Formats: sequence, structure tokens, C-alpha cells
Amino acid sequence: MTDSIFFSAVPILDKRKPGWEDKTQNEIAGYVNEIAEEVQDYLNQFYDIFSERILNVPKDKHRLEIKKEYVAKAGLWIAKKRYAQWIISDNGVPVDKLDVKGLDIKRSSFPKSFQKIMSNVLIDILKGKDELEITDMVMDFKNNLSKLSVVDIAKNSSVKNLSKYMGKRRKPFEIQKGTPAHVKAAIIYNDLLQHYKSPYKYSPMRDGDKIKWVYLKNNPMNIDGVALNGYNDPPEIEEFIQSYIDYDRIFERELKNKLQDFYDAVGWGDIISEQRNAEKFFSF
Repeated sequence: MTDSIFFSAVPILDKRKPGWEDKTQNEIAGYVNEIAEEVQDYLNQFYDIFSERILNVPKDKHRLEIKKEYVAKAGLWIAKKRYAQWIISDNGVPVDKLDVKGLDIKRSSFPKSFQKIMSNVLIDILKGKDELEITDMVMDFKNNLSKLSVVDIAKNSSVKNLSKYMGKRRKPFEIQKGTPAHVKAAIIYNDLLQHYKSPYKYSPMRDGDKIKWVYLKNNPMNIDGVALNGYNDPPEIEEFIQSYIDYDRIFERELKNKLQDFYDAVGWGDIISEQRNAEKFFSF
């Protein structure tokens, strides 16, 4: 069994290496590696004593061991097992990389373009950029969502129990209560195939299919969301989605709250607010 523990070397650096903040990244990593090695050796010696005196196991027989792994210049903890770190030394080897655990950046269901902006926000926070600069980047991304491909901002999912929720007798665009949003979107896609009289040219969605789906604004068919394959879709459905895709809702549901978690972790305010928008408007 293994586990990890993180500790700040800043108090020791302040004491031993005054002015360390002005050193290069590699020099700082070297200082911290020295401290980590001291801690590692001290604790391993303690484990030897603990094993013999408490566990009655010879010091050369026990399996308790602590080992330094990496040095992070900055870290951001959202919750238990949900964090990100800017790693500058990995097992003594200089690196410059983002390490992420438990965040949507790594989830295949999360849209690629959203993964990218979340990574950029994380990196900028960890590298010390200020709140206003990062917020401006997020706002620019939000305002330019319509310029991205639908495929790049659609949520990815796998459809299960499609036949169960479709039922035996069902009117077009009629959805059974309790149907999951992504399954509902796939059912709507199949209904649109019938509506546009293209079920023979294009395959309907079936159980087990990998799909993409998006939210829609108010539209003549009163459809809340719809799926697509992302390839070989009827042009009529593609045009319908392009006309009514709800960029604001997609941003709110899929990205805003996740970015707000980052802001909350560093003690910043709301990522988007009326006051912030007004401040930006009058900052010319």
C-alpha cells in the first residue's frame, strides 16, 4: 500500500536560503530536494526504531519506507483527491509540467476545448498570474464559443438503455419522464432523422454508441438538447443545431462552476458577475 503526503518547504527555505525566491527554477528545486532528502532519511531511521520497538520486527525486515517523489513550485487543492500542481522536479530530474488529479481536465467526457481552457487557467493560477488577467482570458473564451466547432464544445457520452427509455409506443419528440439528459438527446436525434426523412441514409443511435450532445435555446420544435455523432450527420440536423445551440447554457453547465472551484480555492470572487462586467466595461 502506498500513500502521499505534501509539505511546504518555504519556512525552511526562508531560514536557510534567504532570497531563494529570486533564484532559478532549477536552483529552487535543488534546495527543496536537499530538504526532502533530509526528511526522508530522518523518517526512515524512525521507522527502523518504530519497527523494532513497537512492532517487534527487525529493522531489515519491515516494509515501511518514505521516499521523495517530486517538487512542486505551486499547488491548488480543490478537495480531497482533487488537486493540481506545477511540478518542477520529478525524482530529482528537472521538469516543467502540470500534474492533475481528480479534475475534469482528465475526463474523456469533458469537451476538448474546455479541457484546454481549464488547463490554461490552472497553469496561470499556479504561475502567479493575477485574477483580472485570468478572468479576461475566460471571458474572451466564453465570447468566442460560437467560433468553435460544435464537436469541440459538445459533451461526450456513451448511450445505455436507449431502447428502454424509448418505449414501445411513443410519439415523435415525446420523452419518458426520468430519461437521462444524454439518452434524451440521442432519442431526439433519432426522431429528427424521421422528421427530416433521412433514416435510410443515416444510421440511428443505438445502445452502446458513443455520442456528443449539446443544449439548445428555445426553438420551434421545443427541443431542449440533441445528440450528434460528430461525423456523417444529416446536414439538416447539423444546421438545426448550429441555429439553436445554447452557448451560454453550455458554458454555465459544463465550465463555469468548475472554474469557480479554482477561484474559490485561491480566495477570489465570482468568475463572472454583473459588477465584474461593469468594471471591465469602464476600465478604458
